Amino acid sequence: MTNSTIIQFNNVTKQYDNDPAVLDDVSFEIERGKFYTLLGPSGCGKTTILRLIAGFTEATSGEIYFNGKKINDLPANKRQVNTVFQDYALFPHLNVFENVAFGLRIKKLKKTDIEQRVKEALHFVNLAGYEQREIKEMSGGQRQRVAIARAIVNEPEVILLDEPLSALDLKLRTEMQYELRDLQKRLGITFIFVTHDQEEALAMSDEIFVLNKGKIQQSGTPTDIYDEPINRFVADFIGESNIVKGTMIKDYLVSFTGKQFDCVDQGFDTNEPVEIVIRPEDLEITSIEKGKLQVQVDSQLFRGVHYEICCYDTAGNEWLVHSTKKATVGDQIGLYFDPEAIHVMRLGETEEEFDRRLESYKDGDGK
Repeated sequence: MTNSTIIQFNNVTKQYDNDPAVLDDVSFEIERGKFYTLLGPSGCGKTTILRLIAGFTEATSGEIYFNGKKINDLPANKRQVNTVFQDYALFPHLNVFENVAFGLRIKKLKKTDIEQRVKEALHFVNLAGYEQREIKEMSGGQRQRVAIARAIVNEPEVILLDEPLSALDLKLRTEMQYELRDLQKRLGITFIFVTHDQEEALAMSDEIFVLNKGKIQQSGTPTDIYDEPINRFVADFIGESNIVKGTMIKDYLVSFTGKQFDCVDQGFDTNEPVEIVIRPEDLEITSIEKGKLQVQVDSQLFRGVHYEICCYDTAGNEWLVHSTKKATVGDQIGLYFDPEAIHVMRLGETEEEFDRRLESYKDGDGK
């Protein structure tokens, strides 16, 4: 654990009765002052992690640390975290001021201190002057900002956000993404955000944890996860992908669709079966002669900023292309891609296995 680590999970499992584990032997570290996103499908364990940090549920096994101190048995009201819920959990019978001041009144702070801190919190979320407004008179975006103000007024070290944008329309949701990211930077405290929306996670996060079936499949920056997915689940879940079977001939040389291609990957066994990922935007439409792949255009849709073109090669593999160039359905075309566009994945590899393989390769102990 480093000085910058604020939360640490060591081999944490959460299981209810005899059901499969909701969270299965999970370990990770959260650094202070960053925006983290827990991303994954429903039931993957992301909200369970939030509840364990907040103290709303207890781990079946494993240790949870906050600022270096074990907090497994620490009550929720003693933890330096605040939660913004999906439904905001505001009190409809209280105005904006009283909603934000609620936690401070429970702490029995002085009236002048409460007024000062509520004023500062509302200013932070651009709601200065809304103190006497009734909750029912607020828009969805304004209610969310009230919920955030109520969270930050207690001066927590960590704010937990459980899908707080899911009930908003698309335009407001996009606006609030910018506002949340800006707020986190201005506050300088740790945000842990839960969502199942991939674009949202990529746009907002310093780091992302991708979860599935109670395990962290991959963690890293948005760029790392998008450009270098570890396995098929991550590649499929984060954006759109072309995934085909291949063989790693040797370092920097891979075979798929019956041809060999230069790539930038290393550390695999000779002639190891692998899966290949190429993102749709990394495929360039060209002539059949110049193309590394020869395909036939099956369908085409205009998506506003690009054409979404579906093609098939002679082996029956489907290739999705995002291009500003228009194609013609039925035509034979070539697809060109750089070696850097090829991402090689070991079959079914987890993040832990990937890290061990990378370290072993660096140390010269094998692959």
